[in-house]
Amino acid sequence: MKNKKKLIIVLLVFLLALGATIFSYINKDHRNISDEKTDISTTSKEFFSSFTTNQQEFNSLYLDKAIVLKGIVTSIEDNSIVLDEKVIVTFKENAISGIKTNTEITVKGRYVGYDDLLEQLKIDQATNTNK
Repeated sequence: MKNKKKLIIVLLVFLLALGATIFSYINKDHRNISDEKTDISTTSKEFFSSFTTNQQEFNSLYLDKAIVLKGIVTSIEDNSIVLDEKVIVTFKENAISGIKTNTEITVKGRYVGYDDLLEQLKIDQATNTNK
């Protein structure tokens, strides 16, 4: 009887520890790209040109990294802009106000890949560094 109680207590402690570990793993703090060190700072045209030269090497260097890009705004959508018709930049918050087409802008965000359908590189969690 005493062994069963000890076994149950040990099992409960183990399950609580396992639950706490899983909970802390799932609820990690999110990355704040605007506070991270920048891996590259360039123009959107040079960024796209580097991608077309060697896509596999480019992705191994810059995928999921903080990037600073400067370019001309060619279009504005809901919460994103397109730089030089080659890079779509999605902002992490509603930061579109004050941005106009055909103006130069500098943004910092995370490179997330290439959109085959639109033939554009994608940056998300961006912030406007012109402010």
